[in-house]
Amino acid sequence: MKRILTALTLTAVLAGLGLGCRKPKVVDKSISAEELMTTADKQMKQGNFTEARLTLRHLEQYLPGSPEFPKAKLMLGDSFFFQPSPSFPEAEVEYASFLNYFPRHELRDYAIYHRSLCHFSSIESAERDQAETRKALEGFQQLLTESPGSPYARETRAKILQCWRRIAEHELVVAVFYVNTYYYVGAERRLKGLLETYPDYLDRERAYFYLGEAMRLRLLSEEELTQYSKDYAAKLQKEDLKTLSKEEIAQYSKDLAAYGVERIKVYRSEAKSYFQKLVESYPGSEWARRAADRLVTMGTSGVKEELDS
Repeated sequence: MKRILTALTLTAVLAGLGLGCRKPKVVDKSISAEELMTTADKQMKQGNFTEARLTLRHLEQYLPGSPEFPKAKLMLGDSFFFQPSPSFPEAEVEYASFLNYFPRHELRDYAIYHRSLCHFSSIESAERDQAETRKALEGFQQLLTESPGSPYARETRAKILQCWRRIAEHELVVAVFYVNTYYYVGAERRLKGLLETYPDYLDRERAYFYLGEAMRLRLLSEEELTQYSKDYAAKLQKEDLKTLSKEEIAQYSKDLAAYGVERIKVYRSEAKSYFQKLVESYPGSEWARRAADRLVTMGTSGVKEELDS
């Protein structure tokens, strides 16, 4: 029994050390880098992308000092990018690896362009997060900055426009969501920033309408109330309002109500200005008609009739 157990234990140890019946794979290191590149190129053209990657990995591991090594790094990215079911995350890793290895290589623009395309190809709809859009935009802008005369520059400029439009659309979708969920202060900030940052890539009709809606419906924000309280206390030379007398509290409430009325008048006036701008700038659109209805409701007479005529 002891002999049997000893034999079984030895067999298990040998198996664990890889010394069993399976022979280790023998790597042929005599093949030149040029031959490996020729083989990999042939495999890629035949659509054997997995086999091509094995060939290129061999070159990457055993011949990193060869003149063919940079091209092999790029081809590894291409093997993921151009296969029938592209794996853009893996392709992006390989292009980024090339750029790290060869920061001044003559094919750097190719790597930057295709790395950016990996992000561009992963862009989500306007309702989703736009992290990939921003990464693609950053890469395309980098390419134009570093290589404005690159053969990929023309396509890069077109892609940049698409990225800007998608980001602007996403920002507008979020702002509309804020309006529909009664977060008017957030909608105001988003839409004003949107009109300032993306004026050439934005559906301005919707932006003006929903900014008008936000200003038509918003009230004082918590930030505004907090700031008013601080300013009021400072005017009374107090640290806060906790030590106010009954008379002072009554006066504070009266002053705060008056302040709120004035601020809301400002918001409503601003809302009218956005609706009016929409009516004047886009007279034939559905959004202009909606804006005209809002103006009538808010007491601006004659607008809807003039639009209909």
